Amino acid sequence: MTSDNAHITDLLATTRETLATALTSISDPIAREAAARQILAALPDITQEVTAIRSDTVRTLKEGRTLAEVGTLLGGLSTARVDQIIKAGKKK
Repeated sequence: MTSDNAHITDLLATTRETLATALTSISDPIAREAAARQILAALPDITQEVTAIRSDTVRTLKEGRTLAEVGTLLGGLSTARVDQIIKAGKKK
């Protein structure tokens, strides 16, 4: 794991812990549910943005390479999976 990956892993863990702590600290169950709903509502947008970044990254790796070569670079992904990742970023 690179230091960049470790940083993202730490950031995700910290964010998850912070959100869980914030949610559980809300004593009013109605307000706690509304806050949980707000977080859940944000997740699709976050997923879409990360998917687009991943797709653009794999598309960049594809320049001058075959899908199989990119799959090997990414730890043994199949050519079909590499193609799916590239195409996923084109969805709106």
